Amino acid sequence: MAQSTARSFARFAVATAVAIATNASSARATEPMDLGDPRPRAVAVRFETSPPDQPGQLASFYTDAVPAWLEPGDLDGQVRVTIAGADVEARRFQNQRPRPGSFSDFVWIFDAASGDVVAAHLRGTLVRRFDFGAFHSDVETEIETELTTRARAGFEPGRIRLGQLMFPLCQRQASDCTLVEPVRYDRRTGYVNAVGALVGRAMGATARNFSPLGEAIFSEVDGDGRPREGFAAAR
Repeated sequence: MAQSTARSFARFAVATAVAIATNASSARATEPMDLGDPRPRAVAVRFETSPPDQPGQLASFYTDAVPAWLEPGDLDGQVRVTIAGADVEARRFQNQRPRPGSFSDFVWIFDAASGDVVAAHLRGTLVRRFDFGAFHSDVETEIETELTTRARAGFEPGRIRLGQLMFPLCQRQASDCTLVEPVRYDRRTGYVNAVGALVGRAMGATARNFSPLGEAIFSEVDGDGRPREGFAAAR
């Protein structure tokens, strides 16, 4: 019994140390991406990755820096930031099962003056284990998300369907809807939280769930591609 307790404590201590290290790394002060400078250049992004069963948890766990590319948008006053699909697969969905090569680039369009995310779009395919009662099967699920900071979105209580935990999208205040307020780009910290639907399609069915993919921190990088240390602490 004592040995079992000791092993449990040891595992807890290791997990705690990892979480602390992750948060410490995430919260390191970096120089936020300058939306006012539209010159084409490399930047970096860290995606927030709270547990999938807690869609309302914000600004807690982040990926390491992921390369991105900033350039002028198609319209005056807009800036486009692109994260390569291969990096999205490897760095944002590293704990899931993406179908290799299936993800589009993750493209963000910012209004440079207001900091609003006009739109952020991503699509790809995940392989998920579906529960059909007596048996299980891997099923390819196409996902697509369109995010913005110009509208609110939220989620209804989680429900299980075919073994998958889902949080249906809602967009109006109601007793069963937890709204998540969007946060336009913060020029002091590089933090942004765009919200919207995550549409999943599999076996002829379509589900519209709340998307957790729009929370991130953008930063400038040095010549070696690493986030440039700066004055602002991550939110």
